[in-house]
Amino acid sequence: MKRLNYKYLWLFFLSALVFIGLMSTDVPASSIFKNDKESKLIIVFIDMSGSTNKVRQTIYKNAFEMIYKSLKQGDRIVVGTITSHSYIDFKPVVDEEIPKQTIWVNRLKFEQNLTRTKKNIRETVDQLLKLKQGTKYTEILNSLNIADTIFHSEKKRKKILVLLSDMIQDSKEYNFEKVKITNQYIANIIKNRTEQELIPNLSKVKIYVAGASASSSKRFRAVELIWTRYFKACNADFSTHRYGHSLLEFEKGSGS
Repeated sequence: MKRLNYKYLWLFFLSALVFIGLMSTDVPASSIFKNDKESKLIIVFIDMSGSTNKVRQTIYKNAFEMIYKSLKQGDRIVVGTITSHSYIDFKPVVDEEIPKQTIWVNRLKFEQNLTRTKKNIRETVDQLLKLKQGTKYTEILNSLNIADTIFHSEKKRKKILVLLSDMIQDSKEYNFEKVKITNQYIANIIKNRTEQELIPNLSKVKIYVAGASASSSKRFRAVELIWTRYFKACNADFSTHRYGHSLLEFEKGSGS
């Protein structure tokens, strides 16, 4: 009986040493025991049309820096491009999960994995933003369907979609820069895509837009109205306060 008690005491002693060792590191206790429900799945779509070449190294770069700094343990970030064929041949440029520190992970190994993962994200996106290219079309609408597919399997993380784009849909079906935008035109977009079963389900997805632009302030507001109504049809969490030329803030409080 005594031998059995000594065995349990010894196991308890070892467990205590491990716990104390973790508490003495630079990793906060709140991070070590972070709940998956607090983590985020962030999808970032970057517009690669010719009209956005100049803003990728300014507006988009600054916006992504804010997103990058918000990444925490357990978050997953997916970065993709908006091109002529976004839905057909989509492949993420980045799809990484930020490593988590637990009592089962060696501290040194954790820090190495964390550094390597974040370095890969930053370097890959930096290279993407430096590209100078102009795609024939800009399929923003279809990019939302890709986001729906990615978000569909996510059950625990908070869902966030960031669109780094001028938001000028330019496709065979729709050109938001040239057409006359009316209430009927917007209604027809939603009606047509509903009939084709192309309205994505973005329920519980919080949307941010940075880089929004147009040829005039009147056109800017008209395009914003299209997206406001379309996002509503998608059941997304959207506010015009998160739609603009720049990303003024990202995930700062409940009012963001």
